[in-house]
Amino acid sequence: MAFIYSRGGRFAPEDSGYTEQRLGNAWKKTLQIWNADVAAHRHAITGERFSGCPVWYPARLSDGRAIDDQFPIGQWPLKLISFKSNTMSSSTAVIPRLHHVKPANLVALNPQDGERYGLQHGDRVRIITPGGQVVAQISLLNGVMPGVIAIEHGYGHREMGATQHSLDGVPMPYDPQIRAGINLNDLGFADPTRTITNTWLDWVSGAAVRQGLPAKIERI
Repeated sequence: MAFIYSRGGRFAPEDSGYTEQRLGNAWKKTLQIWNADVAAHRHAITGERFSGCPVWYPARLSDGRAIDDQFPIGQWPLKLISFKSNTMSSSTAVIPRLHHVKPANLVALNPQDGERYGLQHGDRVRIITPGGQVVAQISLLNGVMPGVIAIEHGYGHREMGATQHSLDGVPMPYDPQIRAGINLNDLGFADPTRTITNTWLDWVSGAAVRQGLPAKIERI
């Protein structure tokens, strides 16, 4: 792995990926596109049936309402997403050498949005969602879709040695560098359609939503 990373990745001629206009590494096993178990169930709150085959759902709250209806694009024009880091993960934040390579995570915006908000590469910005706000340094990258803020995952820890604690009155060692960067989880919010305080959950899987969070940005 170190051999591959030190050379920037794994590369091959473009035409090696196809054989007679077919993918060179084609999937040869059976691919299930219909799941009867999923199709037999309904959403626990709305009663709507789930689809047994792949289908696109707009981002929605627990009652089925579209997120853009609750948080209009006019007020929240951007969407937050996270992506995996090429150097850091949730469990490797305690490794000092990785912080030497990349001290803080990448927070990226499309150059078109940068021009729209009067931002330049390296500017400090405040990112705001219905659940919180953080300060970060912005990078302008063409690889990010317009209207999106992309946050590298694995940074911004509060524990795992990031905060000093005391044991029997004795201060324990800690490393503030583990806290460096921002954590997308700090920008999450409760589902406003629930009668109890509950994290906004994915409508199908039930996992905490970390993609498509409504947001806005301002230059500091």
